[in-house]
Amino acid sequence: MTTSEIQPAGQQPGAPGNEWATPPAQPDKKLGAKKWAGIAGTVAVVGVGAAYSLTGGFGIGAPAVGDCVQELADAEVAVVDCGSSDADYTIVGIMGEKQTEEEFMADPASCAEFSGVEAAFWESNGFVYNTGTVYCAGPV
Repeated sequence: MTTSEIQPAGQQPGAPGNEWATPPAQPDKKLGAKKWAGIAGTVAVVGVGAAYSLTGGFGIGAPAVGDCVQELADAEVAVVDCGSSDADYTIVGIMGEKQTEEEFMADPASCAEFSGVEAAFWESNGFVYNTGTVYCAGPV
């Protein structure tokens, strides 16, 4: 063995100051396009969620007085043609004051100001807010 093959005490291959040392890893650089694509994607998802919420599900919209609705699962309603066999109720009134779901559930007289009410439905005003609109429904 020659002296050039002997390592000084405490030196390991790959250690700093050693000819066998590997170069330091370069930090990952985000390209501008990748960074902006991520931001744009986030904005798009939030925008779609807001549009869905504000339009009542992409254009379906909230029922108006005189509209007929079909009662769906999970206490939801969908506006349908009043001549359709799917029509369960006609909206006879809409409460002017927004309520939380808990307030609606605790108030059995929510639609007392409207006549001919057979059912009442609470619909959230969006995914951020906890208040909603109460729809009062009567027979078709």
